[in-house]
Amino acid sequence: MSSTDRASLYALITAGQSAVRAAEDYGAPDTVRGLDKALCDFPMTDMDENASRVLYGALRAVALAEDAEEWTLLSDVEHQVSRFLIKPDGATLEHPSVRAVVLLTSQCESRYSEHFEDPIKRRTWSTSPERRAWQRAYLFGLEALGELTSAIRGSANGRALDKAMTAFLAAVRRAIPYAALYEARRALVKAARTYGVFVIGMRQPMPVNGRWEWARRIGSATYLFEVELPHMDGDPYGAVAVRRIAEDGTAAPVRYVPLGPDEKRRRAVTEAQFRI
Repeated sequence: MSSTDRASLYALITAGQSAVRAAEDYGAPDTVRGLDKALCDFPMTDMDENASRVLYGALRAVALAEDAEEWTLLSDVEHQVSRFLIKPDGATLEHPSVRAVVLLTSQCESRYSEHFEDPIKRRTWSTSPERRAWQRAYLFGLEALGELTSAIRGSANGRALDKAMTAFLAAVRRAIPYAALYEARRALVKAARTYGVFVIGMRQPMPVNGRWEWARRIGSATYLFEVELPHMDGDPYGAVAVRRIAEDGTAAPVRYVPLGPDEKRRRAVTEAQFRI
């Protein structure tokens, strides 16, 4: 492949990463459609079988996210809660906003509680970051419902309700495209490798309950990351643990990068944790 072709592909990968970030920052049908378009722009003819299979899998996951019924439920919550905030007087627990929040919260609970007959799928789902995303949305939904009912009874203010509802809807917007974003990041790495472009993968979440929080593919190696809490010896900042895994599976010793008082470095870590 010529350098021009590689440059063109690199531009496509960069566009794909930008589309992923847009959906990470604000999950919505429009940003998911943008991700679909970015993936569809990749030329398939020169891809190897593995890369094309992963790309097709990502496109299927994106299509499911784009058509998810939760978007409609989320839109209804936004509409009905806005109605209540504009005209709260006289509202009772029969107000449509309560029903809308209950339905979306119940859907989040249903998603994270999904049961699989296959024991392998069931075990994998139990430690899946996507499941954690739905559980997080469900818990925020319970908080939002509590604030809404308190506001209807006159024992809470609109600011507390707005804060709880914002957190709830943001968590749902993250959960709906979670699997699609994971598969899209994989597809971008596979595309870069199959075309011989140097791989700089995006952050990928690791299974729940393991040591490592996220991973990145860079070149031929995978780097694992974990945020270490401050130790008892007076260090108020903590550190980031990093381990390099070579392509043959060889693991390098764990390195520790102190966070220290560097605001820029600590903001970068906070952003990384948000995006996973």
